[in-house]
Amino acid sequence: MTQGPHEPIGEPGSPRDPRSDSGPQLPQYGRMADPSQPAGQPSDPLQGASWQAGHPEARQARPAPSVPSVRQARRRGGAMTVTWVLIGINAAVYAVQWLLSLMGINPLVLLGLAPGYVSQAPWTVITSGFSHSMSNPAHLLLNMYTLWIFGRMLEPEIGRGRFLTVYLLSLLGGAAAVLLLSPAYTFTVGASGAVFGLFGAVLALALWGGRRYRENLSGILVLIGFNTAFGLFFPGISWQGHLGGIVTGMVVMGALLGLRGRGRRPRG
Repeated sequence: MTQGPHEPIGEPGSPRDPRSDSGPQLPQYGRMADPSQPAGQPSDPLQGASWQAGHPEARQARPAPSVPSVRQARRRGGAMTVTWVLIGINAAVYAVQWLLSLMGINPLVLLGLAPGYVSQAPWTVITSGFSHSMSNPAHLLLNMYTLWIFGRMLEPEIGRGRFLTVYLLSLLGGAAAVLLLSPAYTFTVGASGAVFGLFGAVLALALWGGRRYRENLSGILVLIGFNTAFGLFFPGISWQGHLGGIVTGMVVMGALLGLRGRGRRPRG
């Protein structure tokens, strides 16, 4: 999430504009964040060959193509539908921000979330999570790259519906934390609350999803710790949105794991 300076809405000189009472605020930028599947192949290229010593028609069996890995690759690409749609929506909103700016409308004030203005612009609870800093395009690029990385890991594993649920609820959780903990007249934009929710979901899988998810637990913790520290020690980054997102992502993923486990229990 990023926070940007306040600018009033309306024509210059408009009387008693309700958003023109606060001074400029420091912009918040952030939501930085940041798999290979080795395909098993026989160590001996001649493994499985059928040889007849001294026979002129000795034959060597060719290793069969790795059909499972091809299917996995196709499945992984097709299972990222929600991830690609979310990336497309964020990119489209960024284009709309530039269009609004060319029309003389401040997109930060129109789409960004500020606790002191949310009662006048309730839609910003959602739009702030799809808007990004116009002065720093890396804000959008880093968030989308991180979304792609974690979408590639998570969406094929839990399915489109659950992935979208985790993402959207984490977006709302990040917005709720901004409303509770951020300065009243500081605008916040960025997808990092939702992206941090994916961090939390992956962490929940590693902790509660079974042994096979725990292999990368240390790497996940390092990545989360780095991004959390980055948000705390660098100005202009909404640690509030990060905190709300990651907590929500963990809670939602934990609930989904609990429901899945309950559904697998035999009925008495």
